[in-house]
Amino acid sequence: MITQGIVTGGPSLSIPAHLSFGQYVIDRLRSFCETNKDCLINYETGNKVTSKEFLKDIVSIATGLRKLQLKRGNTIGIFSENRNEYLAAVLGAVCCGATVTTINAIYKPDELKHALSIANPTVMFCSQSTLKNNLRVLKATPSIKTIIQFDGTPTETGIIRYKKIKMDANIWEFEPADVQQGSSDTLFLQYSSGTTGLSKAVMLTHLNVLYAVACFDYGYIRECCSRILIAMPWSHIYGLAVTIHLLTCNKLVVYLPKFSSDRYFDAIQKYKIEALYTVPPILVIISKLPIVSQWDLSSIKRISCGAAPLSAETTQSVLERLPNCTGIIQGYGMTELSLGAIKCTDDLNSVNKPGSCGRPVPGVKIKVVNIETREILGPYMEGEICIKGPLVMKGYAGNATATKEIMDNEGYLKTGDIGYYDDDGYFFIVDRLKELIKYKGNQVAPAAIESTLLQHSCVADCGVVGAPDEAAGELPTAFIVLKPNVKPNKEDILQFTEQKLSPVSRLRGGIIFTNEIPKNPSGKILRRVLKQRLSQIK
Repeated sequence: MITQGIVTGGPSLSIPAHLSFGQYVIDRLRSFCETNKDCLINYETGNKVTSKEFLKDIVSIATGLRKLQLKRGNTIGIFSENRNEYLAAVLGAVCCGATVTTINAIYKPDELKHALSIANPTVMFCSQSTLKNNLRVLKATPSIKTIIQFDGTPTETGIIRYKKIKMDANIWEFEPADVQQGSSDTLFLQYSSGTTGLSKAVMLTHLNVLYAVACFDYGYIRECCSRILIAMPWSHIYGLAVTIHLLTCNKLVVYLPKFSSDRYFDAIQKYKIEALYTVPPILVIISKLPIVSQWDLSSIKRISCGAAPLSAETTQSVLERLPNCTGIIQGYGMTELSLGAIKCTDDLNSVNKPGSCGRPVPGVKIKVVNIETREILGPYMEGEICIKGPLVMKGYAGNATATKEIMDNEGYLKTGDIGYYDDDGYFFIVDRLKELIKYKGNQVAPAAIESTLLQHSCVADCGVVGAPDEAAGELPTAFIVLKPNVKPNKEDILQFTEQKLSPVSRLRGGIIFTNEIPKNPSGKILRRVLKQRLSQIK
């Protein structure tokens, strides 16, 4: 419905707002756990978990954490690759009433230190590999009292093995901790760069996440698909929320700890996957690479795609290569929106439009405003997309200024994305006002890369932007001003940054030496000018 330039998704969904998210998950799993069928498979190891085993793992780890005095008001951190224990640790902590912060396993020490300084966790769950590379940072964090290692031999004395934390408990008698206010108690701290700058910790409440999972039933995979493949990291709200929702719907989730095209396609063939939750770069591979024909992908019925725009051309090409796939469902969201606020519908009788990310989900209001005047715009007029509703985050942890800046005076969240809607209320994303670079669905903050570059002894100034790339979305590219009398050496600078930046933040678009970095009077880098220069060079 469109009224005076406001596009709405209709009445709000009815959700169990009186419940904690932990109670919601436990209740859902109890309703079908006696079937005891496989619910989670690690493609890499072949390790399987049944629904009853999964519920027992959650209850066991929650009971063990309670013995460690974990309770409401505490924060625990998860710093690991995707693995079966990951989800049980997350939900076990949630059942204790704690806040959970999930940290990307590819973070370098400086990035990890920044995330921990915001979250201040008391307990950390880590894998053997993340501990080996980051133990010094973890031990130097004052808030951390306990480190629990998922796999292998404890890296150091004092680190507790995951299995030692688990305690026997009755899955039918266990009671998750209550929360005082589902709309104010923070459930997840998820890292996002918002519209600019270094990463911020997004506070998502129990109500935010309960509403987000309710929205999955509106416009996503339904009864037609029972075997789903996930390749997104659970440190990101997209991968985490999707996987938890599917497990509470009695689906089988096959996941990849780390993406590779061969493993991805083999998993589809081996487990006869019916639905994919994925990102545009993977669909670009399906649409273009000849090797796709080596695998039997005929089992795929539906695809859900998010995290970045998907072109109409790629959509059409994928559907031509997957003749049994009845549609690709797109959505739009961001961490600050508890995942997705705009979605295409899963109803085969509806009209989904190529290139569109869909219409607002129920309970959500959206307006498009002029970037300069903030005037509300009508259909087909491009402006900044602003969103209001129960999916909007509580705010940024410890950063009231950033929270205030991202909200307008009517309570709408300013997404920083430029787009428009048509007469039917379908939205189209055309550009980004915000400075973030989207590399393979990951948010990359130029400021973080610039901060690293400025540590190099030869760099006087720099500016980072994204170079358009069909497969990856954007490639981080640096314009660099060298110090006087210094000879250009791209290889040395690239090697320096690769040692300090996570893989998604590396300068895959290369380095361009320049005499100056364009800035406005206040010193802010004019990235649009750099992008214009980049397009001319390319």
